[in-house]
Amino acid sequence: MANEVKIRLTDAQKAKIKEATGKDLPEIHVESFGSTPAVSAPAPSASLKSAKSMRAAKSLRAAKSMRAAKSLRAAKSMRSAKSMKAAKSMRSAKSMRSAKSMRSAKSMRSAKSL
Repeated sequence: MANEVKIRLTDAQKAKIKEATGKDLPEIHVESFGSTPAVSAPAPSASLKSAKSMRAAKSLRAAKSMRAAKSLRAAKSMRSAKSMKAAKSMRSAKSMRSAKSMRSAKSMRSAKSL
């Protein structure tokens, strides 16, 4: 017949265990099978597992939102670079047209004076 004992830990003991292992243990289970005692911690509760999964989900969401923000910034900077290039090319096209019209106006004036 197996004997089982549950030992409730004090706050100081819980703090020491948490500091050393990073785990929150409210109690320790001690069982005796024959002449060999077996010591174990209670199985992790569902709330601990759900808390870990929630933290993992939050970090995943944060990583996704950061990637989305970076890609949005990159897209905006590309659009602004394209619009700057377009504006420069329009300006150069306008200046070329104005230079051509000025040349034609000069040639027309010189033709009239002859």
